Amino acid sequence: MALIDLASLLAEAESPLALAQRLGELCLSQEAELRQMRLETYSASALGRIETAVGATSYAEWERLLEEPERLGEVLGEGGAAALRLARNRQPLDFLGVLRGLCRRPLPEFFKTVRGQVLLDFGMPVPFATRPLPALLSGITTEQVKLNNMSLLDPYPYSLFRHSANESVRVCLDFSHRDRIDDLTWSPDTGLPIIATVHPNGGGQFVHEPLRSGRLFGVRPKHWDPAAVTDLLALAKAEGAVIAVLPELSLPTPGELGEELTNNPDRYPPIVVAGSAHWRPAGKAAGEIRANESRTYLDGRAVAVARKHHLYKTDKLANEEVLEDITQEQKTLTVLSGQLTRIATVICADLLETSIPELLVGAGVNLLLVPAMSSKIGSFNAPICQIAGICQGVAAIANTRFDESGMPFLCLLSAPFEKPAEQSAALPEDALDGAPNLGIFNPNLPLPIGFSWI
Repeated sequence: MALIDLASLLAEAESPLALAQRLGELCLSQEAELRQMRLETYSASALGRIETAVGATSYAEWERLLEEPERLGEVLGEGGAAALRLARNRQPLDFLGVLRGLCRRPLPEFFKTVRGQVLLDFGMPVPFATRPLPALLSGITTEQVKLNNMSLLDPYPYSLFRHSANESVRVCLDFSHRDRIDDLTWSPDTGLPIIATVHPNGGGQFVHEPLRSGRLFGVRPKHWDPAAVTDLLALAKAEGAVIAVLPELSLPTPGELGEELTNNPDRYPPIVVAGSAHWRPAGKAAGEIRANESRTYLDGRAVAVARKHHLYKTDKLANEEVLEDITQEQKTLTVLSGQLTRIATVICADLLETSIPELLVGAGVNLLLVPAMSSKIGSFNAPICQIAGICQGVAAIANTRFDESGMPFLCLLSAPFEKPAEQSAALPEDALDGAPNLGIFNPNLPLPIGFSWI
């Protein structure tokens, strides 16, 4: 590629994080060559000197440098600047040195303190969300930093994001509630959080709007009993659940439980994924939006919205095979993020698309919560085991109660245990005589031991 002046990249970047994303993009464009260069003595020496010089600076110093790019040599010092000039002859080796140096100190400073949202884009370094799992668990899956061995950023606990923010689904890390998220989802004493899957009676009975050219919308429960649902959520809290997940399309509207959760937050688990519902958001000048939306509540406040991307095809809800009539505007996968935990909500069939599990892993999601309405297990086990196996994470799918026996499944769970038989389970495994409405999942114990019906 034609040589690019680093000073021009500094002048263009809006922030040190944006600079890192641009450098990551350029490095990925010649990833194979850079991996080879890292093994060569001369290149490795120059790379190390740049990395050391950049890594000795702060994030604040790089913010100032973006305003005065001509100070680059001064900031890097004589040795770092000389190494940068040498590495430029093998570009993007010079960019990789700066990028790796940013991952040493400046970016860790940013990610330890950021309180807002970070939109991920191709090439952006994403820090791993890591928890000290070995303190409680034995026989766990491999840590991300080990899986990242020999990558361009090894040994730093970062990976380069490989998806564009312009794709049909983009990812946003939301650090607005970082401390509370971490407090709720990891404790050195009790470990990972207890999760409840909630399955109200009559969940498989729906009404819907008239079909439109073989398309289905306005699906809602035929018998909506808010008191029964909130009683189940309260029971989940009494059983020690920190998180509760309701099935897909189990509410008449996405905000149906909002007022009750807001007015009585202490009665319910601190984190509630309130199923989902079909609705048309008001005031959209660009045209009508038809959404299948799930809202996640933290201490009674709605803090994240997930809208389904995949159009579900089914013959279970009408007298013919129909397609879910949701619109195809760009969706945002919001990941509630702390230092230790990243929580994502994905609605049912979205988890079966090839790209969305890749987005989840790329964003370092280690707590996946899924409202579902599925008449079969299908391929759901594959993506939830990716979360367990790659991110040392936990996943919980809460399914609609199609049959009082609990078949085909009410919940599908995964936890970071390396033995396949202990890592995931679809429950109940066999038909039950009047399946319970509430499941309690303790991910600190191997499956299925870590699960019980209430």
